Amino acid sequence: MTNWLLRWAASAVALAIVAHIPGLGISYNDSLWVLIQATVVIGLVNSLIRPVVMLLALPLNCLTFGLAGCAINALLFWLTCIIVPGFHVGSLLGAFIGPALMGLIGGLLSAFLIEKKRD
Repeated sequence: MTNWLLRWAASAVALAIVAHIPGLGISYNDSLWVLIQATVVIGLVNSLIRPVVMLLALPLNCLTFGLAGCAINALLFWLTCIIVPGFHVGSLLGAFIGPALMGLIGGLLSAFLIEKKRD
């Protein structure tokens, strides 16, 4: 349970970091509540909607050597700004690079924060 909460916190911090990178066009209303909502919606979209869309787009993803997967990630990230009021993705660059940076930063934070069980 603690690892799960730490991963969500790492994702929220990663989203806050990505939103403060100039030039990406990703922003939120400097409200912790908007940041938490956006993090939860991104997590739910990635765990519930993304697998279905990726399965349906599998032939296209194979034909484009994975570029369709990047476009799907960008669309799902942009979908978050439609669902969460106060969260904005203002540019196509932000929609493509934002999820990748968020995943990279969140993964690094999780790796440092969460202890691995050793047998």
